[in-house]
Amino acid sequence: MASMTSATAAPRERTHAAPLMTTCRACKSTEMYMFLPLGAHPPANAFLRGDQLSTGAPAYGLNTHACLKCGLIQVPNVIPPDFFREYVYVPSAAETMHEHFGALAAYVARALLRQSRDLVVDIGSNDGLFLSKLNALGVRTLGIEPARNLTEVARAKGVEVVNEYFTPATATSVREQYGPASVIVTTNTFNHIDDLHEFMAGVTTLLDDSGTFIIEVPHAGDLIEKNEFDTVYHEHVSEFTVQSLVDLFAFFDMTVVDIARLAVHGGSMRVFGRRHAAGDSATPAVAEWLDSEARARLFEAATYDAFAQRVEKIRTGLLELLADLKRQGKRIAGYGAPAKGNTLLNYYGIGSETLMYLADRNALKHGLYSPGMHIPVVPAERVLEDQPDYLLILAWNFQDEIIRQQEEFRRRGGRFIVPIPEPRVIA
Repeated sequence: MASMTSATAAPRERTHAAPLMTTCRACKSTEMYMFLPLGAHPPANAFLRGDQLSTGAPAYGLNTHACLKCGLIQVPNVIPPDFFREYVYVPSAAETMHEHFGALAAYVARALLRQSRDLVVDIGSNDGLFLSKLNALGVRTLGIEPARNLTEVARAKGVEVVNEYFTPATATSVREQYGPASVIVTTNTFNHIDDLHEFMAGVTTLLDDSGTFIIEVPHAGDLIEKNEFDTVYHEHVSEFTVQSLVDLFAFFDMTVVDIARLAVHGGSMRVFGRRHAAGDSATPAVAEWLDSEARARLFEAATYDAFAQRVEKIRTGLLELLADLKRQGKRIAGYGAPAKGNTLLNYYGIGSETLMYLADRNALKHGLYSPGMHIPVVPAERVLEDQPDYLLILAWNFQDEIIRQQEEFRRRGGRFIVPIPEPRVIA
């Protein structure tokens, strides 16, 4: 049956103390509130080879804090230096992301560029999916990406990439070689950054005086409303509110001028920033988002206490569901091996005694084992070969796409378990 004991620090992992945060990494307030101590977890994308299972990966404390001044949800950044030099997440594995980045590329090319030689820079360009969409439209692009393996994948697509972490020094070097950027985009990378102020100093160095800075990140309000605790891990060190970005931008004479809601990753936002000197006024959407954050009480400790209670309720419900299915002799596998899934598996103590394997379309993870719980990762085709009774969808942000892809599994009588925002079975 499913383990009913906490696996917040799997015994196979070498654990390190869980530090507390005293200063907000966005607004620099000291009004910090630690509301969800998740225990010790290995880095969520530190998948293991078979010969590494006896020692495991180092596990670090994962205490979740909220800034009660700006609402930024954050954890201390304790992953090893140069962790992102080899990385296993790629957006190209999801059909949804091809559509998403195609639409973003079309918008940038149509609405934000003045002439053909304008430069678009993608910080955290990963496997080059977004920039390849822009290249197809004839846009001049440059990626900045620390992962060596992903840089090679992007270059094979014809995407030009600087294989470095983004720092003010990198920004200076890039500007000297390529000129200022008319548009800087960073999608689901800003939430990986420990020193946001250093990052913003690099942005203001590289960005043209009239340029646009675009950030795509999940919204902290969605995390709280939809119980998305598993989106917190050592690589996702921050979950942003609009208020936190307004406060952060103010340090660098920048303004949040517009925001759009996105459906990807369980609910995200696309935030547009410009320099104060550009003279742009914020659209009404910015005030609407700020008002909604105040109404959602994202600056009150009681909101986070209630959230932590819901997380524990989900834990009880999911473990009871899985245990009951195992008692019935049902065979259960996981679908998706996302980083968020490892937060859930480790905190709830769900291991290979419950899940046969994790099926995933990302070939970079095949043959590896999940960090902490050491569940094998196999190709998605394994599902139809084995036909388990249930699939626990860990990549719940792609739930609709996964169910559509696994229609044959469903036709044969397979069922899906979705753990967030609360456990439920989909027949």
